[in-house]
Amino acid sequence: MKKTDRLVNLLISDIENKTVLEVACGTADFSLSAARFAKSVTCIDLDDSRLNSQIEQANIRFQIMDAAKMDFPDSSFDTVVLYNSFFHIQPVWSEIERECRRVVRGDGTIYIVGSWKLDTNLMKDIFGDAAGRRGDFLTVRLTK
Repeated sequence: MKKTDRLVNLLISDIENKTVLEVACGTADFSLSAARFAKSVTCIDLDDSRLNSQIEQANIRFQIMDAAKMDFPDSSFDTVVLYNSFFHIQPVWSEIERECRRVVRGDGTIYIVGSWKLDTNLMKDIFGDAAGRRGDFLTVRLTK
C-alpha cells in the first residue's frame, strides 16, 4: 500500500464523499489517492513541472495557483490538506493559513501532514503539542 493510501485511510472521514483541496500538491500523489473516495479533489501548486502524469482522473482538477492568494470563493471545500509541503510554504504560512481558513467550509477541516524530517521538525517547532503522530505521519488538525 502506498504511503498516500495509508494517509487517506487515516483521514477517510474527512475525505470520503467530500470536496478536497490539496495545497502545494507537488506530484499530487495524495490527490490521486484521495480521489478514489472523495466527491472531487482540486490540487494547486505554483507550477506543474513535478505533476504526476496520472492526474487525468475525472474527479481531479489541477490549477496553477498561489496558495497565499487563492482564486476560490469562500467556503468552497470540506477538507484542505497540505501534505509534505510545510517546509516549502512555511515562510508564507500566515497568508496560506488565512486563505485555507477562508476556503474551507465552516464545519470543515484543514490538515497539515508531514512524513519527511524537514516538515515534521518544523511542524513540531511551530505547532508544538498540536502536532501529533498518526501512524507514519505527523499531523496538525485545524478547524475554522
